[in-house]
Amino acid sequence: MKNPLTFQVESSLGAVFLSLLSVFFIGLLFIAMKNFSSDIDVLSAVSGNNKVVRMSQTERLLIWQWVSDNEIEIPEDQGYNYLIKKYPLRPWLEQ
Repeated sequence: MKNPLTFQVESSLGAVFLSLLSVFFIGLLFIAMKNFSSDIDVLSAVSGNNKVVRMSQTERLLIWQWVSDNEIEIPEDQGYNYLIKKYPLRPWLEQ
């Protein structure tokens, strides 16, 4: 005798459901990794060692204000890495 309260689910339908669910969570993981890596700038130090420096939004704002006040030219292909290498003492934090 079969139990009327139990449901049988096709294995192929379950596999499709689990595949779509896993693709969704893997997509969320890749989006989170992309957002995380956009906040980190990899800089090479003067000594040749590579170090990872996290730059906050506040520090980026201070850099932008300091660059505009001192009228500093930044090459288009360089950005923040150029400023960190050229001014290692970070004068924008001293204001």
